[in-house]
Amino acid sequence: MLILKNILLFLKSIIPEVLIIGIFIFLINNYIGNEKATIKSDSIGYYDYLPSIFIHHDFVRKDVPVKNDHGIYKRINNIDFYIDYDGYKVNRCPCGTAVLEMPFFIRALLKTDLERNFADGYQTPFHIAVFHAAVFYLFLSIFFLKKILKLYDIKKHIIILCQLLLVLATSVTNYANFDAGFSHVYSLFAITAFLYFIASYFKKRDFNHFILACLLFGLILLLRQVNVLIIFFVPFLAGSIKNFKDGVIHLFRHPFIFLSGIFLTSAVFLIQSLCYYLQAGHFYIYTYQGYGFNFLDPQIINILFSYRKGLFVYSPVLFLTLSGLVYLVYRRKYYLVLTWSAFFIFLTYVLSSWWVWYYGASYGLRAYIDYYAVFFIPFAIMLNEIPRVLKFIFIGLSLLTIPLNIIQTYQYKNYILEWGVMDRVKYWKVFLKTDKRYEGILWKKHFDDSQYRTLKEVNIGNIRIPSNSEKVYCMLSSKDIPGFQEINMIQILIDNDFRESNDAELFMTVNETDRSHFSLWSKRFLIHFADDSFNKWQTGVFYFELDPITDPKEKIFELAVISGKYAGTLKNVRLRFMSSVKTNK
Repeated sequence: MLILKNILLFLKSIIPEVLIIGIFIFLINNYIGNEKATIKSDSIGYYDYLPSIFIHHDFVRKDVPVKNDHGIYKRINNIDFYIDYDGYKVNRCPCGTAVLEMPFFIRALLKTDLERNFADGYQTPFHIAVFHAAVFYLFLSIFFLKKILKLYDIKKHIIILCQLLLVLATSVTNYANFDAGFSHVYSLFAITAFLYFIASYFKKRDFNHFILACLLFGLILLLRQVNVLIIFFVPFLAGSIKNFKDGVIHLFRHPFIFLSGIFLTSAVFLIQSLCYYLQAGHFYIYTYQGYGFNFLDPQIINILFSYRKGLFVYSPVLFLTLSGLVYLVYRRKYYLVLTWSAFFIFLTYVLSSWWVWYYGASYGLRAYIDYYAVFFIPFAIMLNEIPRVLKFIFIGLSLLTIPLNIIQTYQYKNYILEWGVMDRVKYWKVFLKTDKRYEGILWKKHFDDSQYRTLKEVNIGNIRIPSNSEKVYCMLSSKDIPGFQEINMIQILIDNDFRESNDAELFMTVNETDRSHFSLWSKRFLIHFADDSFNKWQTGVFYFELDPITDPKEKIFELAVISGKYAGTLKNVRLRFMSSVKTNK
């Protein structure tokens, strides 16, 4: 009976976390959209330990040469997740994420009929399993965030607010769904749990919590070695210099406990060493050869404020949480301010010194996700103590960042935000835009015309377009285009004011004379042609790449306009059928 009572009490205690995760899933299902491929990009390297070991029984996939395989191994090799080391293949990525994904992977494995090919382990059920894993560890992250904040006697409603903000107002929203296979949500869990047990040790001198913290510290290293930096946040968790010193001395007075903690940390990290040994016969391998830190050129301003990936641009709630530091200064809690600030400055210095400070094609500055719990501690302390009017103001401002983050997450998933080279102009061009017309608008490629020769130019002239119409305005036979089989680019130029409300689309096809087969089918919204800002007269241009059509049969080129609600004139419409200069050498 007592056990049942304790279970019921626990279930009651996690109702807020369950509801927050429920809201998160509801938004994914009804607005942001589910992601079918959670194992992609870096996720492949983190995950591939599992199918390599449990399905293929070949840790480095040596049994199938890359040249003979057209499946997942070729993709991995192209992205360089396996490096060559002393004649062996070694997975570049650490194995910690795979360790945490393993229960979900095994469940999917037991329920999935394998296809008996080299791509086994990458079917849809395994992608779903990775999503479930990310959501589970996100749940644990906010559970341990609550446990941390309770140590500071934070009121329940403020704890729930902080949990809600972490899930829905930061880039966690993306990395628990679209990029669920990345290591960040898993590291967020490990670091947040570690922070709780270390803070609890300093408050209660509980050796059991110290031992658990050591186990989690080993997991942190197993997930992402650079996250060793979290150890420098421990002085803040101690609360005062005296308590920090007393807590450390207390450990040294119990050397068995201290050494046991070190042993457990090492034992967990030895899983990675074992992986290295099984792959290449060495217990330690630096797998990020060719990559590294440039500590003489940290990009501190960029990593925090750049439109490209700046932390505070894509998760502005974190900038708002810094108000907690101002409050701590006001309350003269200088030790907390100095230890928190020192950690943040050092963390930022290291992360911004990585050779690619923006961390590749991704949403926001993902390297900070692992440490998000750190931001909410001073913020929660401030909200817990300030007058009610100020509290309402800060709560209101922080809640406003939720719809902003949800919209930006939607934009990222639907190719409205550009993943790698955002800037100020691009950011404001699509700010809060979610209409389908904006999908891909920032992904427009530009080409050097000098690298192409024009085989034929067609001057269509002015096109008057009525609303709610669909009409072909240009039709050409391949016989009328010299060198048709060499064409690999079609350029369209249009003079227009490109009003933002314009929903017209240009529809271009190359098909058989009997329309039985399309060699090219492409549709673009007219606003995608504008290089300058909207609502401004300009010459818009778009390049349509295509593989040369070598089939000698006659083809028909058509250019149509689907006007939608737009009614107006497209002026000086020109077509250029172009061939790459290089292909003609």
